[in-house]
Amino acid sequence: MLYKQFTEAHIIVTGAASGIGEELVRQLIPSNSQILAVDFDRIGLERLQNEFPKITILQADLSQKLGNETIITWVEGNWNRVDFCFANAGKAEFAPAESQNWKEMDRLFQLNVFSPIQIGLMIRQLFPNGVFRLIITASAMSFWTIPGYSLYAATKSALLQWARTVWLEKSGDWLTLVFPIATKTKFFDSAGKDIPTAFPVQSPSWVATAILRGTAKGKKKIFPSPLFLGMLFVTRFFRILKKLYQLFEYQKYKKWLKKQSES
Repeated sequence: MLYKQFTEAHIIVTGAASGIGEELVRQLIPSNSQILAVDFDRIGLERLQNEFPKITILQADLSQKLGNETIITWVEGNWNRVDFCFANAGKAEFAPAESQNWKEMDRLFQLNVFSPIQIGLMIRQLFPNGVFRLIITASAMSFWTIPGYSLYAATKSALLQWARTVWLEKSGDWLTLVFPIATKTKFFDSAGKDIPTAFPVQSPSWVATAILRGTAKGKKKIFPSPLFLGMLFVTRFFRILKKLYQLFEYQKYKKWLKKQSES
């Protein structure tokens, strides 16, 4: 589906080599946008460019403090504006809270929290008079906890609280957060071996379509799953439903722990 807001726009997509980011690029192509696809995965980027030769690819490690400098330096030398930045890059961690990778937590927070915030502020500073929107991929776990994701959920909750503050200060009309549920990508494969997938699961194509539709409408919050949005409302009055869901996920988590101990 084409949206006039993206026609010939200058767009940055991070985490573009796979999953939701790749689908965003694929669905933006018909709009004749100028797309800068950013990822740490050079091979994945080259594959994407082979499929869509008109895009520009840029390898950058956004888990490093200076990762965004690579993007900004390129933008300064090639564009006179940025209309949209889809800050989609991120990484999951799955393990019992006591054994999460706390030694590397600064890299995870840099990638999932600090990098998307920083890139938005840097673009606004670079083009102070431009009309710009930052769209950050957060998570349904910003609202609901699921066993095994203590560190990952902490990063996504941090994003939500930061955004709520920006919106409360009446200075965040340029900011959108997206709250996908579990998505059928390789994203969570990197979090651990045979980790349980939270219910329900959506396709990256569906999520990307919801993101573009919501962004075109200028929404502050985008919920690709109507079911999850409905559950957020219903569980305000029937909290037992949330507890039952978390119990369901806890049973899956216990089975995973048992399997790991037996392997």
